[in-house]
Amino acid sequence: MPDTKAFVFVDEVEEARRGACYCLAVRQASRRLMRSYDEKLGEHGLTIGQFAMLCYISGPEEYTVQALADFLDMNQSALSRGLAPLEKQGFLTSKSDPDDGRKRILELTPQGAERLNEASKSWKSAQQELSAKNEELDIGSLMQTIAKLGTS
Repeated sequence: MPDTKAFVFVDEVEEARRGACYCLAVRQASRRLMRSYDEKLGEHGLTIGQFAMLCYISGPEEYTVQALADFLDMNQSALSRGLAPLEKQGFLTSKSDPDDGRKRILELTPQGAERLNEASKSWKSAQQELSAKNEELDIGSLMQTIAKLGTS
């Protein structure tokens, strides 16, 4: 294995290593937040990602797998892997789109609605904890800033 201490790195590598990379900083913060939400939602057998999927499927919009993937800015394959356990647990179903049989329409089941309602209390608890631990931050402004990141 080569000794990386013998390599000479350009300034940009040093800058990234010092933590100046916006993307890596956001990813680290995201992982910390996800762990916090997952801990709360784990009591209900859900992750924050699964909770989000159930939330969106529960809304008035009709989502196909591809439409939900587009909305969540995910690829369809990754979303399908995330949806599979929810369907297996009976929280959602997918049926053929009558207009295009290649597409699957996602629907929340009564069991899924019940689990979502139960889990939403734990989600709210995670939200309140985050706000309380970060009182000095203007969370509303932060949310607006995050929404702008990566958009053109």
